[in-house]
Amino acid sequence: MPRGVKKENLPTKVCVVCGRPFTWRKKWERVWAEVTTCSKSCNRKRKILKSRESSCTLQEPAGDALDAMAGGVHDITELIGEQAILTEEEEVNALTKSQSFDDESQSSQNSSTSNDSNIINEQQFPRLTELIPPTIMDAKTQRKAEKKRKKAERRAQREGNGDPTAGQKQCTLCSKSVNLLIRCTHDESGKWGMVCGKCWNNVSGGVVDGDDAHPHYRYGGLWKNRRAQI
Repeated sequence: MPRGVKKENLPTKVCVVCGRPFTWRKKWERVWAEVTTCSKSCNRKRKILKSRESSCTLQEPAGDALDAMAGGVHDITELIGEQAILTEEEEVNALTKSQSFDDESQSSQNSSTSNDSNIINEQQFPRLTELIPPTIMDAKTQRKAEKKRKKAERRAQREGNGDPTAGQKQCTLCSKSVNLLIRCTHDESGKWGMVCGKCWNNVSGGVVDGDDAHPHYRYGGLWKNRRAQI
């Protein structure tokens, strides 16, 4: 609202679309001089009317241009018709030449087709299945078979009928396959190994952190077989 002006004394304008008066608003503070409509609806109607008027003005010169083009085409057609008249002998000669050319092209095409068929008949390729040994399976078939096998193993594992040795690892010292291994060092080399419970008692003395009698022992964690049968 302009400063020092009461609400009832605000400036007003008349809408150019609906003809109704409207008063000044805060959103029109900077563009009040350019406002000509009272609402978005009237503004949209004004744009539609303006576009219709512009399309009507464009259609009138377009019609004149089409008439001019039609007249020009008619004149060109007449000129071409006058120049394109041939005598009777020239027409006969042209027809004769075209027929002879068609016969030559047809004969050449037939000869090329026969040559191609002879080449195909001469080349006797063996079947693709004969070249592939029967022991080699398709990659897609192998993937599907492997997927089915793993699925069957998981189902048997859930039902308790799976392989009891599935997922087991061997002990570094005794090579026994078990479901539980301890990671530790057990000799002077200091290399980490995986030992079973029986061998762990020998290398650590039964103490997790080791003792003075086993100076080369260091504890490094526990491994458990998650696929073990319960």
